[in-house]
Amino acid sequence: MSYTFYKIMHFVGIFMVFSGLGGQCLHAINGGDKKHIGKKWLGIMHGLGLVLSLVAGFGLIAKLKLHEFPIWIYGKLAIWVLLGGVGAIAARKNHLAGMVWVLVILLGFAAAYLATTKPG
Repeated sequence: MSYTFYKIMHFVGIFMVFSGLGGQCLHAINGGDKKHIGKKWLGIMHGLGLVLSLVAGFGLIAKLKLHEFPIWIYGKLAIWVLLGGVGAIAARKNHLAGMVWVLVILLGFAAAYLATTKPG
């Protein structure tokens, strides 16, 4: 697979994660009814996006032929873990869902910064 393929797959996974989290946060802000018909689809979108972004991210790392992980990769992995868990916080603590939504955007900014500048 080419570097371009992995990059596009990585972006698609990222779009899915942020779409799923945005929907989860909005659902929680609106009361978070447990029987919401789209709740399953939001979870699938979020989970599948996490898997795609992780697999494609490691594909990109392989294409860069790095012998050891620089610090920015550890930062991106930490952000990935946080993005995997914040939806559960929004679902369980409806009153925090707006702040979680802002946190999601800030985590996206941090991930984009690390990927673009590759510090360390």
